[in-house]
Amino acid sequence: MMRFATIVGAGMALITSVTMAAAADWREKYKEIGFGVIPVETQTQTSSTMDGFAAYASKKLGVPVKIFTATEFIGINNALVAGQIHMAWTSPSAYAGTWLDCKGCVEPLVTATDKDGNLGYNSVLIVKSDSPYQKFEDLMGKNVARTEPNSQSGFLVPTVEFAKMGKPVETYFKSPISGGHTQSVLGVLGGTYDAAFTWTTKGDGYGQIRTMIDKNMLKREQIRVIWESSIVPPPPVIARSDLPADLKAELTKLFVELHKEDMALAEAVAKGKTQGFVPVDHKTYDSTVEMRKQLKDSRKS
Repeated sequence: MMRFATIVGAGMALITSVTMAAAADWREKYKEIGFGVIPVETQTQTSSTMDGFAAYASKKLGVPVKIFTATEFIGINNALVAGQIHMAWTSPSAYAGTWLDCKGCVEPLVTATDKDGNLGYNSVLIVKSDSPYQKFEDLMGKNVARTEPNSQSGFLVPTVEFAKMGKPVETYFKSPISGGHTQSVLGVLGGTYDAAFTWTTKGDGYGQIRTMIDKNMLKREQIRVIWESSIVPPPPVIARSDLPADLKAELTKLFVELHKEDMALAEAVAKGKTQGFVPVDHKTYDSTVEMRKQLKDSRKS
């Protein structure tokens, strides 16, 4: 069900070895590296989770790595485009939108595999397990939350896929914007929403559901998935395209080798079970770029 081609040997070949002499060149200009992340718990919990990675990355790169958070994907991506940070963990949709808007000024470096080593995840529609809703048709006219416009799983995928079914989210349901995945899930649990779109991987290996289970914010038996999308590309770590090639190579190597040196830290960064990070390029997100174009065109019409 949840299968997506794993990028291994070919991607690894993209990681060039960098000599210390060459590495010193980028360090003369970049005295610290800013890494933007979007909270999947609370901002405080996210900063705490990423402190260990910042320390690890600082030691590996030889310059301080500082973590920056924002409440929405667009905040992180705007900071990246403005040069306030150098890389960001973002949604595929936010990456695609930014890539289109700034004409290729950002590029993906790596993404996390799932617990079986595959790439990709599903957008899912969840309800409370004790609710009467068994299929999405039961929710016609009900409150079904989307997250925010730059979320792939919480907004872009359901918006496009339901439109293709002739059941536009905006009219088939009442579709409030929750502001984030955590808010969506908590809204379902608390009765604010009848259902909500969020994301998960095979067996809830990583993703919003896994994160909330691990943080004791959710018991899996409290919710039921009543719809899932086709497999979509996973969230990338992206960087400014104009960064020096040797710096991008070191950043890629940093993530790719993380699970070999500290699997617990790799899983903390990936927010769940993973076999590690692998390199990706823009082609991985061609389908997401096309969906962003479709959404933009549909709004024009």
